[in-house]
Amino acid sequence: MKKKIDCVVVTYNRLGLLKKCLEALLAQTYALKHIYVVNNGSTDDTYEYLEEMKFKHDEVVPIHLKNNLGGAGGFNRGLKNFIKNSDSDYVWVMDDDTIPTTTALEKLLIKVPGLRNWGFLCSNVRWKDGCAAVMNTPAPTKDWNSEMEKGMVKLTAASFVSILFPRKVIKEVGYPISEFFIWGDDVEYTLRITKNNYAGYLVGNSIVEHKIKKNIGTNIILETDKNRIKRYSLANRNEIYTNRKLGTKKDLIKALLNKGILEPINIIRYSKNYKFYKLCVSIKGTINGFFFNPNIDRKE
Repeated sequence: MKKKIDCVVVTYNRLGLLKKCLEALLAQTYALKHIYVVNNGSTDDTYEYLEEMKFKHDEVVPIHLKNNLGGAGGFNRGLKNFIKNSDSDYVWVMDDDTIPTTTALEKLLIKVPGLRNWGFLCSNVRWKDGCAAVMNTPAPTKDWNSEMEKGMVKLTAASFVSILFPRKVIKEVGYPISEFFIWGDDVEYTLRITKNNYAGYLVGNSIVEHKIKKNIGTNIILETDKNRIKRYSLANRNEIYTNRKLGTKKDLIKALLNKGILEPINIIRYSKNYKFYKLCVSIKGTINGFFFNPNIDRKE
């Protein structure tokens, strides 16, 4: 029997990118049953566009939120909706700036019959020039090449830029942590899955483009947008929390050395703007990581 697949897309004030994303999803060689679009309180014309799209395409199901809950809250709501309102076997998750090639989903699903006890399959994420998207570099396992003959890399964690989850895994491990708001929610969630003895894999020939302006990762030292700097407090908090709860002692010590010592030193030495503000944000986030204890959401 052919497997039924839904998709969850989270969007916020990026209508141009959302249109390209939905166009690519509707063009997939493996048809989607539902495309749940979580509108995270957008203030542009996203609401009107999605209301129009749902009449043109039965697959498109808008989920309009009153407030911006961040990527983490958006994915939490989207996956809950998938579990509660759909009977599909798998859900394909991505941000609105993910543009899948037409065969991206099909290439993921081809791998499923040959796998046992898998928790997620993710795509090969590229930037516009075809090189690897730095922001979406996954974390390989020690035996990362154990399935290389099948065109897959074994992972411990990955990003939410084109990732496929089985229904049963979501029901077992719960949902992404809404309180993360932004940055690190995908790492925590996929690591939670692999820590529950499920395997994760990158499928090399499932290609998607991540339409970011610059092919760089998040870096508070190089950040030039003052309005984005405060996000790094969440990034540090979320990273310390994840290492506390899901990492080894070695992982936690490494994170503390990086965020608690090296990052502040490098901000002082190399940052060219907002140096004191960045220093305060970095230290605050690292400290908050020790007191941050959100509940794992397991209810629909």
